[in-house]
Order: sequence, then C-alpha cells, then structure tokens
Amino acid sequence: MRAFFQATLCFLGMFWAVSANAQDFRLNEIMVSNDLAHYDDFFEFDDWVEIFNAGGLGDLAGHHISDDPSNLTKYTFPSSDPGSTFMTPGAHALVWCDKDSVQGVMHANFKLSAENEGVWLTAPDGQTVLDSIVYPPQQMDISYGRSCDGCEDWVHFNVPTPEAENVQEVLPTPSLYINEVLLENTAVLVDESFELEPWLEVFNPNPFQVNLAGYTLETEGAGENQSYTLPTNSPVETTVAAGGFLLLWLDGEPEEGGHHVGLVPEPSSQTFKLIGSDGVVADAYPVSVSFANVSWGRQVDGASTSDWFDIPTPRVTNSLVVVQPDPVVINECQSSNLTGLQDGLGEFDDWVEIHNPTNNPVDVAGYFLTDRLNDPMKWQFPLDEGSATVIEPQGYLVLWADEDGAQGWNHMNFKLNGQGEALVLRSPDGFTIADSVHFGASAPDNSYARLPNGSGPFAWTEEPTPGTCNDCSDGFSEETLDNSCLYQGSNPLMPGQAFTVSEPATMHGMGGNVVLGLEAGRHCLPQLPAGLYFLRSVSGKVAKLVVGR
Repeated sequence: MRAFFQATLCFLGMFWAVSANAQDFRLNEIMVSNDLAHYDDFFEFDDWVEIFNAGGLGDLAGHHISDDPSNLTKYTFPSSDPGSTFMTPGAHALVWCDKDSVQGVMHANFKLSAENEGVWLTAPDGQTVLDSIVYPPQQMDISYGRSCDGCEDWVHFNVPTPEAENVQEVLPTPSLYINEVLLENTAVLVDESFELEPWLEVFNPNPFQVNLAGYTLETEGAGENQSYTLPTNSPVETTVAAGGFLLLWLDGEPEEGGHHVGLVPEPSSQTFKLIGSDGVVADAYPVSVSFANVSWGRQVDGASTSDWFDIPTPRVTNSLVVVQPDPVVINECQSSNLTGLQDGLGEFDDWVEIHNPTNNPVDVAGYFLTDRLNDPMKWQFPLDEGSATVIEPQGYLVLWADEDGAQGWNHMNFKLNGQGEALVLRSPDGFTIADSVHFGASAPDNSYARLPNGSGPFAWTEEPTPGTCNDCSDGFSEETLDNSCLYQGSNPLMPGQAFTVSEPATMHGMGGNVVLGLEAGRHCLPQLPAGLYFLRSVSGKVAKLVVGR
C-alpha cells in the first residue's frame, strides 16, 4: 500500500510539473476606461486586464505585469494568495489596474490610459515577455480583446466579457435620429485636416452610449444611391454619448478616421438612412437643400419637424443658446512632463495652462476643454467649486491632464498625446470656441507656449512656465519681480496655481502647524483648505498667503 501511495504521489508530481510547464498565459481582454461596465469587489469601476490560460495548470505568482516597456517588473504577482493567482486550463483571471494594491494581489500598482499605451506580461525572470499588446485610443465602457479566447486578432466589444469567454454580442438597434445635415459647407466647420466637408449629425436620445460601428449609412433620391458601413476598429470615433451628438464627415475619405464616411452625397435634396448592424433602420431622414452653409435639421433634437439653420449647430443641440466666452486663452501646455512641475501628489503629469489677459476676474465654471474634436464637451470646469474656477486679472490656472479626477477638480479626464493633438476651449454652451491650439510631437520636458505671453503665436520652449508669464523674467513681469521677497505669485492663490519661493521655506496654518515644506524654486499649490497661511524661510523671512477656493 505504501508503494502505491508513493507511486501515486510521484505520478501527481509529474503531472503537476508537466502541467505547470505547459501553462500558457495570454493577455486576453482589456478595459482602460471603465465607467459603468464592471466593478471590483469594492464596488469600484477601475481599469482591468484579463489574462487567459491557454495551457495547463499554472500560477501567476512571481510573474510581472506592466504598462511601461522600460519597467517590465512594475507589478509582481505575490505568492501570498494562491487562491487568486492559481489558474486552471482555460481559466480567466482579472487584474484590476487601479493603483491600489492594498485591495488584493490582483490589484496592480498602476492605472491604464485611454490613449495609446500598452500592457506587458512578463515571466518571473523579469525579462521574458510572455505577451503584450499596444492598443489604440479606447472608448469608455467598450473593451478591447482577442476575437476569441487566445486568438490572434484583437477587436472591440460593445458588451465586455470579463472573466468569461470572448464572444461578440450584437446589440439591438435603439432609437437614433439623423438630426442635422449640411451638404454645402464652404465656411462653417473644418475637419481634423482643416478641410471644409459636408457633414451629418446623429443624435442619441437614450440614457446610454451607442457605438455606430457596423451601422450602414445610405443615400437615395439624388443621383446614384450610395451606401457605406462604418468601421468597427475605432469606437472613439463612432460612439454617440448618452444624450449626445456625433458628427459624420461625408467626404469619401474613410482613411481620415472612423467618423469619415466613404461616400460623398450630391448637394441636392435626398433621403439618408441609418441602419443598425442587426439590419433595423434606426432613422430615415429626408433632407432639403437651400444655400451653402445653411443646414437642414430638426427644429428640436429628435423632433418630427425640420427647418433651415442659418447658424448650423454641429455636435450640439439644435436649440442652442449661444454663450459668448470671456477672452481667456490656452496659454501653455506640456505633453511630456518627466522632471518638470509636480502636482500635489508629487506626480509629473501633463498639464494645460489657461490665462486671463484682462484686467477683470473671469470665472470659467461651466467652460469645456477637450483634446478630441469630435467630443467637444469631453471635460467641463465644475460649477460647484466657487472661487476656485475664478482666474484673477492677468492670472493663470493650471489644469492637470492625468485622467485622475479623484485627485481634485482640476485633474481632467484625459491625458495629452506626446506625439501631438488639438486642444479646444469652449464656452458653457459647448459650441462657441474661446481658444484652440494644435501642437505636434514634443521633446521631453518642453512646453508649447504663447510668445509673447497671452497673445502671441505658439512656440516650443525648453523652459516651461506653468502658472506664470511665458516671457517675463523668471515667469513674473519686471514690475512685480522683487528678489528680496520670499514669495512671488498670485495672492490669493488657488489650488493648482504656481508660485515661487526665493529660498527654502515652510508653510504654516493659522494654528502654527506645518502644512508644506518647500525648496527654493517654483511649486504648484496642492489642494488645501481655503484660508490664511504664512510662509517662513530658513533665514527668517515671513510672507502672508491667502489660499482661495
């Protein structure tokens, strides 16, 4: 009997060894912008990566996962919880990329970006990459995964499949409306290539987003009927937000993006049809044509009656009430911040500076800032932050582009693309442009700034000046610069604004408690309660500082 048990144990040991060696871990599906799609054990909607075991028995313990190819061992799966890291053949394991490893061994110490980034899965030796994926820009609540578990091709899933088999689900076509059409566009709106093209606007009245990938647009009644099916590989360009609008460019140039349609309609009266991927007609809309730059649209979004619009309203409601912006400008931005300005948590994040060049305070509450032309209301300045959104006369406001709104109201829901993109600042109507800038690829730690400050054209500079003047001595105008002073900057000072201390100092609250230790140089004020503070330098200089909201 003893010999039998020994033989059995030997056999199981051999089986385990063979199975372990046959493990085949693969990145199978990712969600990098999780708003409502799937929550973790703490009811938090965080980024996640799904790992599929295409081989035998295996354990993730000792393996590494990272979003940085220069640091493949960024997160190592601990061996302390084999119940979570052990994988049977054909199993799925979910790794939460929430920068919150205290929540468990399957919670990595980094977050993912919705812009172009990647994920690397590495063997315990820290060098052998088992699998990796560099993904394109991602749309909220739409995952990106292999077309089937372990398959070669990667596709988007309107219905994500975390911890389950990767299978596409065709959603039923909901109520949608072709809301506005402009067939002769000679002066109204340019696309990303600065071309004046005809366009069609789709309105989504539903409380959920709708991805038009796989939908077909047809024309009939004007020359030869045309048809085009929208691509499935770019949901960031084909998704209509809940209650929102999507502009489709009718330019016959689909190579310019997923929202550029491969047909060019005749500039005459005709009917447009939008047909879902299940074959159901979402809308059929007869269009009348008047003069160039006069659009035809529904009198009220989704209404049955239509009219001509002398002032077209692409990407916004047809009932638009125009709100003229104050003369604030995008003054400077940095898309590759490696060693420059740190936020309140000491992180080197991208940033954008807004400047008020007037002699009156300007409240930017309700304004919009975006890095995607087809999503004009991507991020909104909050309406409930009081004076924090007020930019003082000749003042500055620094916004962090880090996709981490949990760090404060001035942390936006997007990052900047270091290879270049556009920034557009709009008034509270979400339509009227206050300012915009297009920038190209950035060298590390350079910024793109207006020179002269506040009014000039943009130029690259090796000396960023966040929260201060772009072309003044040390960021401050000559008349306000005083080297004998300890503190240089706005007063009151808002969280997110920059200031300079001339020598090492400490910041104290009214009770004498130290709230910040400061080296000499430029700093960005972190989130602090509004009130009166004092700066005291190592040499005994004292300055009074008011922190606003």
